Amino acid sequence: MVNTTDRREPTLAERVAASRDNLSRAEYAVARYMAENPQEVAFASAEELGQLTGTSDATVIRTVKALGYPGLPNLKRSLQASLREHFTPAGRLTRALDAVSDDPEQIFDAVVAEQISLLQAAQRTVRQGEFNKAVSIISNARYVLTCAVGVHGQLAKYFTTRMLRQGRYAHVIADSGFLVADALVPLAEGDAVILVCHEPAQPEDEAVIDHARSVGARIILITDTLGSALTDQVDAVLSAEIGPHGLSSITVTITILEALTLALAAAERERVSGAMRKLVAVRERLAEAVVTEATKKRGVVGRRGRGSRSVAPERG
Repeated sequence: MVNTTDRREPTLAERVAASRDNLSRAEYAVARYMAENPQEVAFASAEELGQLTGTSDATVIRTVKALGYPGLPNLKRSLQASLREHFTPAGRLTRALDAVSDDPEQIFDAVVAEQISLLQAAQRTVRQGEFNKAVSIISNARYVLTCAVGVHGQLAKYFTTRMLRQGRYAHVIADSGFLVADALVPLAEGDAVILVCHEPAQPEDEAVIDHARSVGARIILITDTLGSALTDQVDAVLSAEIGPHGLSSITVTITILEALTLALAAAERERVSGAMRKLVAVRERLAEAVVTEATKKRGVVGRRGRGSRSVAPERG
């Protein structure tokens, strides 16, 4: 189930992404170090953090406050709680991987355990109100555009296929470059854009957001750390971590997309069922056409075979 509580404090990584433009170079160095090394920060002093980042304890304190924490003790308590709740499973996974060596069975078990941990975390971080809003946006849209690059682009294509099967006018952006413009042109007021963005926003992502906002389309962001940074530019945020630092997982993203698909079908059961019946009817007609064409080809081959049969000369 999706978390029914809409109040969720942004994570340290989200705060860093949201505050990047407001931090000095030294402060951003401290902030980035803290986001990438929460286990060390949770138990370090300001002086130690200053030494680790090549800055000073005063810079560390300024950075912590710029990120929205009252002070370093508050940040450390937050990180310690997160470590108990979230990072401990990842730590267990790391130890498990160190122990499994090349044993495929142990590797399989470790990967499954990590995916379960990520999905359990998503139950807490995907807010029910945001999820409901996303379903409403797509349901009321004339055109549904799903945007993602890299491996998540394949998930965007899959989700678009599901939307088409529900009878929705849908398209996908899974590549970068000028081809992005072709999918953006049909966007109009009230249309829906689903943007899957787990990395720092790329120029294409920014172009999609800017164009969607300019025409009045509504934006749903699926992300791990950019929720706070882009919250003022989008209409709904489905925020969930995709994996330990440096290891990306598609499990959480595909689960969110599948949940949206099912929720949309439930919200418009009759219309979606009608679209699926049309799909089945078209498939049956295609199957009949293929069979008919194959039968014709066999008949032609058969006639040619009989007409060109050679006659052996008589002997004697």
